[in-house]
Amino acid sequence: MKADTLDLKDIFRKDTRYVVPRFQRPYVWSEEEHWQLLWEDLRLVVDELMERRAEASDRFERDEAQLETSPHFLGAIVLDQQSNPTRKLETREIIDGQQRLITLQVLLSAAHKASIDLDHGESASMLEKLMYNDKDLTSTETDRLKVWPIEADQDAFTDVMALSDPESEVSELDGDENLHECFRYFREQIRDWAEEDDQPPEEHLDALVTTLWHLLRIVVIDLESNDDAQVIFETLNARGTPLLAADLIKNYLFREATIEQNDPGELHDEYWKQFDQDEWREEVSQGRLDRPKIDVFIMHWLTMQMGQQVRAKKLFPAFRKFLDRTDLSTEEILQNIDYYSSIYEDISEPDRDTREGVFFHRLDVLDTTTPYPVLLWIFGQQDIPPAQRVKAIEAIESWLMRRMLCRLTSKNYNKIFIDLLEELKRSDDDRVGDKVVEFLHDKEGESDYWPTDDDLMNTMMERQYWARVNQRRLKMVFSAIERELRDTGYSETLEFTQDLEIEHILPQEWSHHWELPGEKPREVERIERDEAKNKIGNLTILTDKLNPSVSNAAWDVKREAIEEHTVLRVNRYLVTNWSDEWNENTIAERGKWLAEKASEVWAGPKSSYW
Repeated sequence: MKADTLDLKDIFRKDTRYVVPRFQRPYVWSEEEHWQLLWEDLRLVVDELMERRAEASDRFERDEAQLETSPHFLGAIVLDQQSNPTRKLETREIIDGQQRLITLQVLLSAAHKASIDLDHGESASMLEKLMYNDKDLTSTETDRLKVWPIEADQDAFTDVMALSDPESEVSELDGDENLHECFRYFREQIRDWAEEDDQPPEEHLDALVTTLWHLLRIVVIDLESNDDAQVIFETLNARGTPLLAADLIKNYLFREATIEQNDPGELHDEYWKQFDQDEWREEVSQGRLDRPKIDVFIMHWLTMQMGQQVRAKKLFPAFRKFLDRTDLSTEEILQNIDYYSSIYEDISEPDRDTREGVFFHRLDVLDTTTPYPVLLWIFGQQDIPPAQRVKAIEAIESWLMRRMLCRLTSKNYNKIFIDLLEELKRSDDDRVGDKVVEFLHDKEGESDYWPTDDDLMNTMMERQYWARVNQRRLKMVFSAIERELRDTGYSETLEFTQDLEIEHILPQEWSHHWELPGEKPREVERIERDEAKNKIGNLTILTDKLNPSVSNAAWDVKREAIEEHTVLRVNRYLVTNWSDEWNENTIAERGKWLAEKASEVWAGPKSSYW
């Protein structure tokens, strides 16, 4: 390869078209992280140039000011030569640096527009020379543009550049695409800056044009026929840059496709195009961190494929390892990713009117994604009978919920579900649900056993839940018990909203209206009461308006208010069965009742339900 440090004149002045491959990511630079920083860096150079010019005593020193001004380095780009028919434009494929080159062209267009608006035609003319190719060498209007982005950005980019084309009828932008916002940002900054002090706008614009022509430097790496573009791409982008792991994976896959004599553009349009949409780049919760949705999905998919834990930070190296092991072609891998992405979307945004939807909603509340590789596999096998699929997810849900209610560790869940996945891959599709039940039933260690009804009963009667289990999970437990009391199955959606809150029946500040019984030493009774108040038997769910109105009230006042306003059967049962008094004993009784209901909702390992 050949590397040179060039200014924008060297890059854009010659008749060359820089094309972004169709499988590259869309334009993603933003104001706060990129445009603003670029403008601030540009201003430093322009301001220094203007200061040196102002200090010049004659024309010669003014011309020399450019040579004495410190240029600004914009980073590196990687270009790959493309074969061209005779008498056509020289074409370079942008292996790396498309965000930078597209932004520079938008900046040039914005500067051109500002020059026209401020009636400085000379600056506008100089800027045009960096923006358009010779008409005699082009066959279409878009060939005149120096840079050509992927399809998703082409319309917006064409609009932006048309504002600088003297022959275009486009006079204003009316869209809200990212490239439109980029243009507006730079045009506004240039206009305001050009008119901000006593010097005329043309002095500012002339200095800006000089800077854009000569004082912005880029390292341009031109690849030769024996250079490995992918290796260079990874070296430049795999060390903490904004590129996602999925971007590295995508580029690698389509480079492999080229080696296999496949058309990477066609493969991209058929299997990968959807991932270029913003929704796949939005961050989703992954444990304690947020990560891009596409990276999370590929992490789960790769774990499913490899049968071993793949960490988000090591996603791209793990993918390279997978490619070394697999016999699948690039197209088969892309087909597989595309197929499982639709399954991932279905389970990420479930329909709560189905049993599967209820399961995935509860999994989201539990804030655990470790079962996802197993679930991708289960829902991706089309031959699994529906009843077996439901049995599988019900067993997984019961195992997870019982362990959560018993306040057990989740530290080995990754390994447990990978082991389960390998068991399922060896089993018959028509026994998948049975196999999940058997696998979880046989676990006996502290980190993986399936709690029994007795385990659930003892914990829910004795352990404290308030501040130990988050409110969203507690709401989900009460919601599930409410479903059980209504006996509606899963054909009817009944989920609590965020307007409901967990309430202590015996208040946290109980001393205001709740006397101690006086049967034991006062300090002993106080300790017992403080422990009892945070047990699940003392918790219920109320509206955000009813909750504060009865928060510290005595039991008879609180009972009457709940009885008058509640429509939930879990609360009806509370005020009906413990109407006379509420104390440490009744808290234990209700804890036992809630445990019995939870055991019905989530059948245990010894249940005849399975």
